[in-house]
Amino acid sequence: MIEIGRLCIKTAGRDAMQHCVVIEIIDDNYVLVDGNTRRKKVNKSHLEPLNKVLSVKKGADTKTVHEELKKAGIEIRVRGEAKKPKPQVKKAVPEKKTDKKNSKKKKE
Repeated sequence: MIEIGRLCIKTAGRDAMQHCVVIEIIDDNYVLVDGNTRRKKVNKSHLEPLNKVLSVKKGADTKTVHEELKKAGIEIRVRGEAKKPKPQVKKAVPEKKTDKKNSKKKKE
């Protein structure tokens, strides 16, 4: 089921629930993936294979993988891109309440 070019979803780790493509089969348990995840050696049990196989060659670079993902209609998440900041709204600063007890101590 796992082959080079197989589109998968990562199910564990920091990149969980992200699309990735199998780039290389390392051994019976591990594969190299790239895509919306970090390019990394991953345990096969941490992948959920999908029904699509992309036309990616063994050891393809990240740019090629991203192009194939776009062709498949999958949005590319660009790493290092800053999230859109929320618009800042100025809040009214409430006036400070003074305690008579504290104000007397400060005067003395």
